[in-house]
Amino acid sequence: MSGRSRRACPVAVSTTIIFLCTGVAALAQRPSQPYDYAALVQQICRQYAAAQTGMPADLMFNQCMFERHCRVSPGSSGYQCELPGR
Repeated sequence: MSGRSRRACPVAVSTTIIFLCTGVAALAQRPSQPYDYAALVQQICRQYAAAQTGMPADLMFNQCMFERHCRVSPGSSGYQCELPGR
């Protein structure tokens, strides 16, 4: 892989993540949509994992969720996430 290709990939991934985050944030601000932070984080992490190459998508999803302080709820298959700033 050339040096130029290696630099272009992180820029493309960063751009994709910013686009996804702003789109999801805008959706969360619509009054007709209930606010579910864990669901929004899951959506962002799934899209992030799908955009990655060279790493298994499930590993990237789990890492993304972990870095956002989201854990599987005991006795449930859903996630609980700490809200930012707490």
